[in-house]
Amino acid sequence: MRPNLSDPTARAAYRNELRGLARWWRLLGFVLIVGGVAGQFYVRSQGMAGAWPMRASWAVIALGWAIFLGVIAYRTRYHKARMAEPSS
Repeated sequence: MRPNLSDPTARAAYRNELRGLARWWRLLGFVLIVGGVAGQFYVRSQGMAGAWPMRASWAVIALGWAIFLGVIAYRTRYHKARMAEPSS
């Protein structure tokens, strides 16, 4: 059913609905990105030898962004499906 976006209360309810979609996945992506950046700072401050710690932290950052982009695509598809005109 298509939400009525001209009504402020219905628009607010739909906005909350969209915010609630894939909330835990979005949080996981954010935690991975922040953790990867923290890993970058830690590796650089400790002067760790070898490339594997840097590669691992870059991989964690990339995974976090991939999850974020997947959630954006999921929410966009959900919104498009909800806003589609019903076929008679």
